[in-house]
Amino acid sequence: MSDVLESLNGLIIPLANKSLMLPNVAVAELVGYRLSQSASQGPEWFLGWTLWRDQQVPMVDLDNLLADGAEPATEAQPRTLILNALEGVPGLNFIGMRVWGIPRARRLSRAELEPTGGGSSYVLQRVRVADEPGEFLIPDLSAIERSLEQAGLLRRAS
Repeated sequence: MSDVLESLNGLIIPLANKSLMLPNVAVAELVGYRLSQSASQGPEWFLGWTLWRDQQVPMVDLDNLLADGAEPATEAQPRTLILNALEGVPGLNFIGMRVWGIPRARRLSRAELEPTGGGSSYVLQRVRVADEPGEFLIPDLSAIERSLEQAGLLRRAS
């Protein structure tokens, strides 16, 4: 039998008009949307900081980062998805991401996934899932972390 991972527990995460797909292990927690400090500088996709478990966590608007600029449905409630940082960047343990609704769990097998296009600056892969409508984006969390660092947004942690 192959050592290749054949299935994983994932989350389908709603953005304004797209959905992300992430493995469960990437997500620390889903909490209500609240900024403890709005961004006064930085790129448009940087929303500011949220206080989570006594830590200042940088907040990212992935809709804006992906240059989507889509408006969410009027009934959608913003939430904060706290993600585990991957790259070991000093000063960055978690990233907050604004999402529009409640993620739902999904067990995914390799056979159910069909690549639909290549990635882009912040997307590793675009995929379809056999019995799900629409396309899902698998974000490049490492690229998002590097962008936060390159924009100088990690030096500020008050």
